[in-house]
Order: sequence, then C-alpha cells, then structure tokens
Amino acid sequence: MRDVFGAIFPISSENVSSLFDQRRSVFVKFSKFLKLKKGSKIVFYLSKEKKLVGEGKITKVEKMNPKIAWVRYKKQIFLNENEYNQYVEKSPISGKNRKMTEIAIFMLKDLKRYRNQIDCMFNVTPSGRYLTQEEYQRIAKRTRGLVAKG
Repeated sequence: MRDVFGAIFPISSENVSSLFDQRRSVFVKFSKFLKLKKGSKIVFYLSKEKKLVGEGKITKVEKMNPKIAWVRYKKQIFLNENEYNQYVEKSPISGKNRKMTEIAIFMLKDLKRYRNQIDCMFNVTPSGRYLTQEEYQRIAKRTRGLVAKG
C-alpha cells in the first residue's frame, strides 16, 4: 500500500454525538493499525448506513491495558463506562480468545462532524481500513461545504 495518510473506522450512530457534540476527543479501538501516527486523519463511518459522518486528526497514539486506559482517559473516551466495558469484554479481538491485550488510544483534535452524511466510496471492514492521501482527498472533495464548524 502507498503511504498511509489515515484510516476509516466504524462508529455506532449512538456514539457519533459523544464524539462530535460532547467533544470527547479519545477514540479507542483494539487495532492493528500501527501505521497511524501524529497527524494522521481518522474518518468515521456508520456501517449499517454505509455513510461517512466526520473526521479528526490524531495528536497522539498509545497502546495500553484497557483498565489503565479507562482510568486515565475515562472523561475523554467517546464511550461511556458501560459501552467501554462491553467493548472490552465482547470484542472479537479482545474478548474470550484474548488475541490482543492492549487497546489503541487515538487522541484527536480538529473534530469535524459533516453537516450531511456522505456515501462511503470504499469497502470498510469492521476493523477499519487505511487511507492514502489521494483517497482522503476524494472524501474531502465530497465534504466541502458539508463540514460543521467545530
């Protein structure tokens, strides 16, 4: 794959508000997306609707034990405590089989919710997908005038 510019990650429609409206700036995911770094973009995707809903820019990436992550970032994480605990316990990546014991912490800035959801032009798996700069530019072109001030 060409240079990684960012990623598209699925988010539930219930969590869009906490991320964008309540300004909770920490996105957590059991993830192998190790090429993401400070300055990378994350675009958020509603799986059922196949729509892109907003984006943010990574300021920091960390991996840590999920319990430590909750204690350190609970007021900033886009999930409430119950949702977080369910994700940690039931995630196919972290649940019973414990394939991963650390959760990725993506600290974000410049969170922007799109005024109108836009059709996703890429296939996105439940774990997400990397984006090249050219692919991100295709998204940015479709969101011009559709980004809410934030």
